[in-house]
Amino acid sequence: MIKLFFCFTFIFLTAAAFAAQNATFRNSSGKKTGSATVNGNRTTYRDASGKLTGSATTNGNRVVFKDQSGKTVMTATTNGNRTVYRNASGKTVGTAQKSGSTTTYRDASGRKTGSAFETKGNTVYRDASGKKLGSKK
Repeated sequence: MIKLFFCFTFIFLTAAAFAAQNATFRNSSGKKTGSATVNGNRTTYRDASGKLTGSATTNGNRVVFKDQSGKTVMTATTNGNRTVYRNASGKTVGTAQKSGSTTTYRDASGRKTGSAFETKGNTVYRDASGKKLGSKK
């Protein structure tokens, strides 16, 4: 369950932070689960009810993710088409590799945890088995 949470979190948070655009997140049924609002280099995340859940600050190829209290929980550093995710202690917890319109997410051991496919301004997220997790527009 925790791995699924981290996979889902990596996918959605990174998509909004690196895309530098406002976004609405929806589950596989189309129900709104949250949103991201971009103001300059800072992205603010809220749950479906509008409650602050965290933020991300982009500085070049690096994004720092913070929880609602402002504590750093994760960083993402991109080099070319590859992004490495590290926890607050600096340990690698996952990666993302972009190829064309598809991004593949992997855990620290290299096992695929999910993917994202972009088409016509919409991104669809799937778990490792291909089951739809949700979308962002």
